[in-house]
Amino acid sequence: MRHELCERFGFHEDAREVRLRLLDLVDSESVRLALLTHSEVIKPNIDAIVDGFYASMMQVEAFRLIVDKHSTIDRLKNTQRQYLLQLGQGFNRPEYFEERLRVGLTHQKFGVTLSLYQGAYGKLQNLIINSIPTHLGADRLQYRAVIDIILKIVALDMSLAIDTYYGEKVTSLEKSLDVQRVEGDELRRQVKTDSLTGLCNRFCGTEALQQSLLDARENREPLCIVLADLDYFKRVNDAHGHIAGDKALKICATRIRGGARHSDVVARFGGEEFLVILHHAQLADAAVIAERIRRNVEEEPIHLQDCNVQVTLSLGVAEAQPGDDTETLISRADKAMYLAKGAGRNCVRTEQQSRAPAIKFVSG
Repeated sequence: MRHELCERFGFHEDAREVRLRLLDLVDSESVRLALLTHSEVIKPNIDAIVDGFYASMMQVEAFRLIVDKHSTIDRLKNTQRQYLLQLGQGFNRPEYFEERLRVGLTHQKFGVTLSLYQGAYGKLQNLIINSIPTHLGADRLQYRAVIDIILKIVALDMSLAIDTYYGEKVTSLEKSLDVQRVEGDELRRQVKTDSLTGLCNRFCGTEALQQSLLDARENREPLCIVLADLDYFKRVNDAHGHIAGDKALKICATRIRGGARHSDVVARFGGEEFLVILHHAQLADAAVIAERIRRNVEEEPIHLQDCNVQVTLSLGVAEAQPGDDTETLISRADKAMYLAKGAGRNCVRTEQQSRAPAIKFVSG
């Protein structure tokens, strides 16, 4: 038979043995005294013990609120009777541990605080001790032995309740932390993501470029960026409306991402402007990638409502130099992009080309 709660809270055979040894409940005399307490103290007085327990506990507001919220007195009294009839019976068996762990878990679920739980156990313990019959009290040694076993069994039950209480609290906290971690990751993703295109936003792109510059400098590797702007895109919004314009922008963003390499960072840098960070790329290689991006955007018209719209890109390419920061590198790429605009748009210019004819690659 599988004991799920014992497994869950770590009460394998050795752990149960340790707990019983800690409470001095490992000898046959303890088993005999537990049986004696059940037959001579608890069973004959069970109704008086239960009634006395609830008469006392219902004076405690915190306890009364829990009862009012979750159950009725009659139902709880019946549950308490079942609990007492099992108290100390087979306390060294895994089934006893399993049931006591279940009781603790139920009380934790219903919001019984640990202090209230301990107080309730204290009252129950006193009621049981006060129910010891006079014929057992006549023998002082036996009387002390019965009190001792009552204290030990109640201590065992209380310790198992505390284990489930803290174990469940820790599990709840871990789940809460996992949820917060996931929510935090999602918030960070949202903060860094452009809501329309799904690309990095300007903040994320600038942050990524700053880190890329540091890495390139440290590893002495080339780094280029491409700054791209959709040509005459305002005309698309004016002619077809902003909803259609947003659709076109999303499609262009997908095409730009598709033209870049998997390792490249692509960010929406402004309204119709995009930043592409090209790691391990020199200027000539970056110009080739920029041209591929340009062709990707131009290749097919974008279908909007009842018409097709041709969208093109002007792109400027710059390579990182010693001493560059994000502003200086972006500034050079921006100047190259405006050279492309001045050269008739729908082309790629590098920072080295000045006003030389724009690069126009022939596909194929």
